Amino acid sequence: MAKIFGFDDHQAFKLKVLDAIKNPLPPNIVSDAPCQEVVITKDIDVMGTLPMIKHTEEDAGRILGGGNTFASGKYFNGGTHLSFNRMHFRGKDWSTISLNLSTHFEWLILEQRGKKIPVTINIGTPPAVILTAAGGMVHTVISPGTDEIGIAGGIQGVPVDIVKAKTVDAYAIANCEWVIEGYVDTTQKVWESEECEREGDNVPFFFPEYTGYMGRARKTYKFQVTAITHRKESPIFFTPLASSYDCDNMCRPLREACFYELCERTIPGFVVDIN
Repeated sequence: MAKIFGFDDHQAFKLKVLDAIKNPLPPNIVSDAPCQEVVITKDIDVMGTLPMIKHTEEDAGRILGGGNTFASGKYFNGGTHLSFNRMHFRGKDWSTISLNLSTHFEWLILEQRGKKIPVTINIGTPPAVILTAAGGMVHTVISPGTDEIGIAGGIQGVPVDIVKAKTVDAYAIANCEWVIEGYVDTTQKVWESEECEREGDNVPFFFPEYTGYMGRARKTYKFQVTAITHRKESPIFFTPLASSYDCDNMCRPLREACFYELCERTIPGFVVDIN
């Protein structure tokens, strides 16, 4: 992971990531993007278009756990937001979207209840975007309203290109492979699986969390799809496996940078490294 960004040692890379947190590079808005070479707005069928997998035999279905949620603007205190949010497409053009307080998404949506929050789900994003979406959960260091896409720019050394979405008031990661456009409807909550809807809270399993345990299905917000866009030539569908080395590698650089910063704030100069 460190070598992707030109570092032979992951410990040195952690300090680069910390510098990016403190000195983010705002994104670059483009008008023409590879991720929008093909635009689908009619007869949308997400499950019929994207090859989602069932991660374990106990899963409630084929779950999208690897898309990068990207949101910005007035709904996010003027900052930008990146995260991973598990999604179960129970309909051709709608899904559940799991939000929790480990990211800023739930925290800020609580202030926007009763509204439809435009977002994009970006698949196959640049590595710096993946890292920021995975590891930016230490709120003491990365507070709500932070320019998280700017942190990704700082990590890769150049601003991340973003492009206006085709159907909602949001932006997409210009150089990703696939984008699902839509909005989180905070007026509607839906069960994450059919079994859970029938049985209530008694369903034992749903989807493996990245920390290793099987997550339980619950009632969460509805995500309404308004478009699918993608690269024209052989778009790659890359989403990290749930509970895997993928997750450890993605989370580690930003988490270590944040914990190092927390130690430095507590007793400056005392902690020399973190692992």
